Amino acid sequence: MGNTYKVQVLHFSNILEIEGARTTRDFEALLDAMEYGDLSGLSDAEKREMCILSLQDREPEEAAYLVLKHDMADVLRDGQMRNAAGEMQDEKLWEEYSNSTLHERFFNAGSLLYAAFPKSFPKPDAVRLELQITAAGAGAKQLLKNVDNESFLVRLLADGMDDHAILHRLYGDQLSGKSFPNAAEIVWTVRAEPAGEDTVKLEVISSGYWLDALERTKNYESAAYPDAA
Repeated sequence: MGNTYKVQVLHFSNILEIEGARTTRDFEALLDAMEYGDLSGLSDAEKREMCILSLQDREPEEAAYLVLKHDMADVLRDGQMRNAAGEMQDEKLWEEYSNSTLHERFFNAGSLLYAAFPKSFPKPDAVRLELQITAAGAGAKQLLKNVDNESFLVRLLADGMDDHAILHRLYGDQLSGKSFPNAAEIVWTVRAEPAGEDTVKLEVISSGYWLDALERTKNYESAAYPDAA
């Protein structure tokens, strides 16, 4: 665990939706479920717009159920989706739903519903974080090749937060231990690209619930490590 890294926070921003999370096929399927009719001749942008307009023709809770049925029928029972459709108008289920493995999916559902009903659903508030990470030493450089390893990455992010951050308060034992089984639930998307022999640039997207603690952080050092083999 003697490997260290210099981390620079290049950019911190809140986002309303995750680019590419919802495809044209998703909008087509939702329009079909709402019996929109002939989609031929519509551009991809028009299909998104018509999907939002068609959702607006329904009550917010019914619209939420339709979106959840498309997005989560593989993991939730019908009753669970109906309950969540009602809760979504008052709660940020991308932070509060009991099964945290579904938080990213709830964020994507909430993003579309907010676009249709900005007065009825909570404003999406995920965080897009850009980092530059420089390895100090050969061992750290080797680990940096697998920077998208969730346990390594979450420990690296946590090192830039103070001890009062939610991540430390909820998962302090896992952060300092040999295994971090919940790490994959914390990081939603990661994109990495080399920026030099010892340096990598990262784009990380997750809930502000986890990442807001880095909003004012500019530079820090990390001794992150992956789970023990």
